[in-house]
Amino acid sequence: MSGMSKLDGLSGLAKPAAEKIKAQRFVRVVSHHDADGITACGIVCQMLQRLSIPFQATIISNLDASIANIIEPDRLVIFCDMGSGQPEIVNKFDAVVLDHHIPQDGHTQVQVNPHLIGQDGGSEISASGVCYSLARLAGDNTDLAGLAISGAIGDKQKMVGVNKDILDEGVKAGVVTVLKGLKLGRGPLEKVLTYSTDPYFDFSGRPEEAAKFIEELGLHGNIESLSQEDTRKLSSALALKLLKRSPPDTIDSLLGDAYVLSDELIKDVYDFTNTVNSCGKLGVPGLGLAVCLRYGPALKEAESKRFEYSGQILSAFHDAISRIRECGSLRYVDICCSDVTGAIASTIIRYVMPDKPVIVLNTDDGSVKISARGTADLIGKGLDLSVAVRESARRAGGSGGGHKIASGGMIPVGRENEFLTAMDAIIGRQLNGKV
Repeated sequence: MSGMSKLDGLSGLAKPAAEKIKAQRFVRVVSHHDADGITACGIVCQMLQRLSIPFQATIISNLDASIANIIEPDRLVIFCDMGSGQPEIVNKFDAVVLDHHIPQDGHTQVQVNPHLIGQDGGSEISASGVCYSLARLAGDNTDLAGLAISGAIGDKQKMVGVNKDILDEGVKAGVVTVLKGLKLGRGPLEKVLTYSTDPYFDFSGRPEEAAKFIEELGLHGNIESLSQEDTRKLSSALALKLLKRSPPDTIDSLLGDAYVLSDELIKDVYDFTNTVNSCGKLGVPGLGLAVCLRYGPALKEAESKRFEYSGQILSAFHDAISRIRECGSLRYVDICCSDVTGAIASTIIRYVMPDKPVIVLNTDDGSVKISARGTADLIGKGLDLSVAVRESARRAGGSGGGHKIASGGMIPVGRENEFLTAMDAIIGRQLNGKV
């Protein structure tokens, strides 16, 4: 037992789920519409294909009671990247839950969640990693390690804990290669820099300024084609620009380990993750899933979504940053646009205003979507957005939850002040050590 890795420990927890799935003649898969959820779905669907088990996949933005309208009651449902926080919904089905969010009491269905064995689902294992821990029990599925790494990066996790075990397994199998350098992806310099949201630069979303920056450095062509000397020149200039206005730890988003996914349609992990995430957020999650299933004809359209979504984020961000408001222990902004709330919240707190939690509200179809983001520094001081959003949304007639550092929810229109007042009070107590 002493030589067992954290990944092996999670796979041990997944054994009952694997046995239950292998006994099925048909399976429904329901997953979340972000990068982690779609790659998790991709891993499960690839596994089911290889087991010759027919399935139907559904990718959704939020798990609520309406899911009962589209799921047959006599089918096994595999919930990916959701379900642990909603036992009252999941328990209505014959279900397997593959999730990494903090589980709530009351589950009666089979659940694979790292928190159940003392592993941190917020920082060291994502839903795609949970799905991978199960898939490796169902055959030789090591080639899916790249999808698990992509999902973890989509959830802003580092390669520690179970993620590190998956990375090591992928490297050993030759499906993931680790390179040191820029983490910006591949493609034409001007286009990549103009559309960069993470890291966010002062020229992001401003093509003329990005072109001027590149011209002053005397660079041209594609990032991956730059010489070693030109790459160093670009890295230094970007690092200086970033550190001039952002906290020191943001340098991690620019420089460090980059991963090449040898078996995937998109080789650079950051391009892969952003493409899949963009498809989900732009309402075509099936396109992102097709990329995870290595369906070549989907590639060109999927990649175009990456730049379309980045453009939406940057446009909304530039509008939002001028309207952000103070509310005691937090900052908030109310936007009205497509599904970019999480991206805007992340960009504001990471690159512009890191000293207080950021809440982004987005009114759509009679309800208000909430995205809340913190920092590791704030968590060290006691912040827990999972608790704060869940409690505040409940008081405002809605629901929510997630991780300490990133959480989300939904509340009815008109209850925003109630929600924000509760958030301010809870976060204030957390940061003052009074919880």
